[in-house]
Amino acid sequence: MVGLAALNDTLIGTTVNGGQTLFQISYDRFIDIINAPLNHPNMFWILVPQLLTLILMELYFSRYSHEEMGWNTAFGNSLVLIFVSVDLVRFLVNSGQFDVFTHKHVLVTVVILEGMLLTFVDFYHLLPKELAWGVSSTLPINFIAASSIILVYSDIPFDLITLGGFAFLLVALTGLLILIRIIEPAVVNYED
Repeated sequence: MVGLAALNDTLIGTTVNGGQTLFQISYDRFIDIINAPLNHPNMFWILVPQLLTLILMELYFSRYSHEEMGWNTAFGNSLVLIFVSVDLVRFLVNSGQFDVFTHKHVLVTVVILEGMLLTFVDFYHLLPKELAWGVSSTLPINFIAASSIILVYSDIPFDLITLGGFAFLLVALTGLLILIRIIEPAVVNYED
């Protein structure tokens, strides 16, 4: 318990800018992340399909809970990162940000490489299926894609406070998905 108390004092109780705690600052950044699509509406075209995919896939697997994800689904999910990366490069080029190297270029490069690596791994079944299907499932893929979209399209800084804000977002999304699982009744007598 001493370790948890020390962590609480370190992360939540430590005051920084103007007496705010890191917890409060991260929560404020979470609000900035949530508001980013309203402040930069051009990201809606790529962000909305990501979020709809996440919710609809969760509805599907909540209803048909006896089904498990297959290699083909993992492969398709990993391709999403490549498609999102293409849009992020397009945005950087069209907005005149492609010529000046920033953290956005690093992020886009990481997402492209992650998409290519996961696509390769899923295509050739190189990892144990539980690990590959976990990494390539809807939540992590779409969370990474949506986070990348928000960071590239907006002016939110890429720092530890932003990571804390995205941690709040991940908790909120996970809570939403749990709620969907509770609300959506599973099919009991399902036959292929």
